Amino acid sequence: MKKTSCDICQKTDVPLNDTLKIEGKTYCAACIQATFPNDSHLELENIEKEFDPTVCVFCEKDFGSRHLSNIANYPVCEDCETDIRNRTFPTWVKAFLAAIVVIVIGAFFWNWKYYQAYNDIKTSNNQFTAGFYTQAAERMTSASEKVPEVEELSTLASYFRGIARLTEDKSAEALVEFNQCADKMPAEYNMAMLINQATIGATYDNKDYEGFLKASFKQLELDSSNATFWTSIASAYACIYADKGDESARKNAFLYLQKARSIDSTSADAREYYNMVEYRIDSKKIISREEFLQQFPNGWTKK
Repeated sequence: MKKTSCDICQKTDVPLNDTLKIEGKTYCAACIQATFPNDSHLELENIEKEFDPTVCVFCEKDFGSRHLSNIANYPVCEDCETDIRNRTFPTWVKAFLAAIVVIVIGAFFWNWKYYQAYNDIKTSNNQFTAGFYTQAAERMTSASEKVPEVEELSTLASYFRGIARLTEDKSAEALVEFNQCADKMPAEYNMAMLINQATIGATYDNKDYEGFLKASFKQLELDSSNATFWTSIASAYACIYADKGDESARKNAFLYLQKARSIDSTSADAREYYNMVEYRIDSKKIISREEFLQQFPNGWTKK
């Protein structure tokens, strides 16, 4: 477990996970409650949350001095990481699959379509878990079409198609699918996050850079510890600058890039994203990631 000191009460040996940085100062839990007795007092403050890299955020197990691997900037132990990977197809879906099995057994001899739907669901599950999202969406859609009276399958098919379209960079299509199933999906599916990611892609594709910026800010509200979310705001500002020549947008792009680097300055994906934004600001050209990598396979360097 990593420990730090509270800048307010000067207490030492405070567990890192029990602190917040507010306007650059570290607060322990007691000082947060004493200084900000009402949550509304924090709304206008610059708040950052640092996670102890030696403590799993899910099971809270302490691994001493060993740093854990990260999932979306959250330290996660091996056991919890396995649980997360396997949770892609959640308990409520597995329970539904069990119900389908019962239906199949009872209907096997009088209605072949239930057996076919069950087979599609099993195949779709395996494909989704393996990361073959497009194929998984096709099979789940097939299952839904075989038994249209089962509303849960239609919901899952929309969700799977949304994930598939998102991975194919077809954000507008993904947004349509997510909006169709959002109200019917369990909370752990983070539909708000997925809808916002699709909105970011759709607004960028439509050259609606103000909408891109608005959606990026909304994404940051969901998780301010993710460097990619800060870079998304920088990217949106860079688009506005390249499109309209707004000098304040250029300054804001660099400001948010700096914040992103303070969170992640080493990972290859992050550095690639920063490089793309810097190129956009310098050249005032808005090109896709694929075009950028094609033109600058070794990265862009300012001349």
